[in-house]
Amino acid sequence: MSSSTSIAPQGAESRKYSREIVLLITLLLLLLSAVFTAFAARMYHKKYHVLGDEWFARGEQDFHAGNATAALRDYRNALLYSPGNTNFEFHLARALAATGRDEEARAYLLSLLSESPGSGPINLELAKLAARAGTKAMPDALRYYHAAIYGVWDTDPIGMRWQIRKEFCEYLLSHNAIRQAEAEIIALGDNTSPEDIPGQLVAADMLLRARMWNRALQQYQALLKHDPHDPDVLAGAATAAFQLSQYSLAQQYFERLPRERLEAADLAQMHEVSKSVVSLNPFAPGLSTNESAKRTAEALAIAVAHATDCAKQHGLQPAGNAPVPASGPTPTSPLTAALAATNRSAKDWTERNLRRFPDRVEPAMQSVFDLENEAAEVCGEPKGGDYALLLIGRNRGSNSR
Repeated sequence: MSSSTSIAPQGAESRKYSREIVLLITLLLLLLSAVFTAFAARMYHKKYHVLGDEWFARGEQDFHAGNATAALRDYRNALLYSPGNTNFEFHLARALAATGRDEEARAYLLSLLSESPGSGPINLELAKLAARAGTKAMPDALRYYHAAIYGVWDTDPIGMRWQIRKEFCEYLLSHNAIRQAEAEIIALGDNTSPEDIPGQLVAADMLLRARMWNRALQQYQALLKHDPHDPDVLAGAATAAFQLSQYSLAQQYFERLPRERLEAADLAQMHEVSKSVVSLNPFAPGLSTNESAKRTAEALAIAVAHATDCAKQHGLQPAGNAPVPASGPTPTSPLTAALAATNRSAKDWTERNLRRFPDRVEPAMQSVFDLENEAAEVCGEPKGGDYALLLIGRNRGSNSR
């Protein structure tokens, strides 16, 4: 009786231990299964990310090789394995733009911009899209270019902002938006290191294209201190001086240019005009009385010949063999009136009388300017010495105001 009662608890205890072991093993198996599942899921996602990165790398290779169509396919595949990856979406947008699918590109970029409004790269791509759309999208281009310039850049922000401002200036100049370009070009120059000679030359050339002649001349003159023989800088300085009517200074720069560079049509024309202005101008500083009289007499001869020929071409010359008689029928146009007035004073404006009476140079040259202006109204802007005289008169008139 006593032995049976002692055996029963031992059997119950054994069954209890067996259940605990089974439960423990089950828990261990569940834990191992969870770990394995997590590991498998992690490896699965890792493999997906690896595949996404591989497609993205392939897309980068194709894009930089100039095959935007292949890159577009690669980026789309990358996004299949890594959906929502903003970097992949940005490069996909660039590929869309490169293949002419601007609206799709803009949609992606605007979505990305809503998440990162201060992103320099996103704003720059939107600026490029707006710039490509022409003048109708100019307000958008202005907004996005400014946002890109002042946006966040992870690599070389100073260099990137300079390049973007240069691109922005090119866009404005190409669309003849001179007023908007002026401030940006000035800022480009101000943000260019004095040691960056190529960058300073870019800024000077843009000042010239924007017709900011004074600033351009100053910039070129500063560059000439680094290299007095740089043909690009000399050509720019000569052009700016010419546009400022500083013909003597322009001629000095032109004369320092290599012969082959001076043969360019635009530079050659300005050079010839500068030489004519310098050689014909009786008001040049330091001239002797004799030289001033000689130049005035020569200018009168050139202007009278041009005006007379112009009047003949348009049937404005009164009857008679003389160019315009001092007396006779009243001229019927301002041109023939100017010719008649010059003829009446011709005996007082001989070279000899101009040497004896230097105060007559001023009225004689005013007659020259009147003749050239009236002839230009009738026959169009002249060439050669007549054009030089026209410029001297215009410059003289602007300086007297």
